[in-house]
Amino acid sequence: MTLRSLSDVPLPSQDVIDLVRHSVVGLPEGSTRLATAFYEHLFAMVPEVRGMFSADIGPQEQRMADALIAVVQHLDTPDDIADHLRELGYQHYKELGVRAEHYPHVGRALIRAVSDVSPTWSSSMSSAWVLVYQWVTAHMIDGAEHAAARSENPA
Repeated sequence: MTLRSLSDVPLPSQDVIDLVRHSVVGLPEGSTRLATAFYEHLFAMVPEVRGMFSADIGPQEQRMADALIAVVQHLDTPDDIADHLRELGYQHYKELGVRAEHYPHVGRALIRAVSDVSPTWSSSMSSAWVLVYQWVTAHMIDGAEHAAARSENPA
C-alpha cells in the first residue's frame, strides 16, 4: 500500500464510501470483532509493533473499533472527520510512536480484517477500502508531521 500526501488524495466518491459502509454494516455497535481481527493481522505481519501497545489490548481494540466506525459513518462530513484524523495522527505519534512507515502495514492488516468479518466482501470493497484508507492515512500523517515539527521547534 502506497502512502500519498494530503494534496494527492481526494475524498473518495460516494460510491466508494457506500461500499466501505456496506462492508461493515453487519457489525453491531460497540463490537470489537473488526479491531480484534485487525490487531491479530498486524501483530502477525509486524510483530515488532506489539511492544507499542499495553499487554491488555482490549481497551485499545475498543478505541480502534469506535474510531474506525466513526470515520466510516462521517465520511460525508470530511472537514469534521479530517480534523479528528489529524488529531489521531498527532496522538498516535506522541503516545505510541507511530511513524509514517507503520501505516502501510496498518492498511494491509485493516483490509485483511475487514475481509475476515464482512460476509459480503468483494474485490471492489477491497479497492474501496484502499482509497478510503489512503485518504484517512494522509490526514493522520499530516497530524503526525505537525507533532514532529512542534517537537523539533517548540514555541
